[in-house]
Amino acid sequence: MRIARARTRRIVIAYLLCILAAVPACGSSAPSNGQSPAQPEPCTLLTRPIAAQISGDARVTNQATNVAEMESGYVACIYADATNEANSVAVQIKSAPGRVTPAALQAAAAFFSAGEPVQPFQSFPVVGIGDEAIGASTPGVAFIVFSRGGALVFVGADSTSRSASSLQAGVETLARRVAAAI
Repeated sequence: MRIARARTRRIVIAYLLCILAAVPACGSSAPSNGQSPAQPEPCTLLTRPIAAQISGDARVTNQATNVAEMESGYVACIYADATNEANSVAVQIKSAPGRVTPAALQAAAAFFSAGEPVQPFQSFPVVGIGDEAIGASTPGVAFIVFSRGGALVFVGADSTSRSASSLQAGVETLARRVAAAI
């Protein structure tokens, strides 16, 4: 959960720096490379009521509205409880040239699970989401990374009150919605 908090803080800090520095590319979706169609902005797919339902925390607020994260290339929408960042839900979308390879999908799953204090993540079956999908969870955290054409997508949730199976069901429902929109 420390990494989830650090990841949330990093994105929020990047967002604040974008506002303060008025960097032109911040807050917009990743540029199209000509090989992938433009992806929907994550915050058109994730809303506060959905995040509150999945995380079990009605106090979640938008902490990152379609923020382009320079390091990873993902455009993020994150709802979190400002007083308890362990309760959060995120959708992050990254455009990839051509189709996403299985190796890129595995690398994305490793990226999003890296550094969580409770290891290892346990995989859970994900069927019918995107072209390929990987689901993983550990107590208090669940995520699905999937590909759809030239899009690499992360849908994840952290919660101090929801069970792993509840989080898995929540991120699966949201992932299906996101996959349908891409």
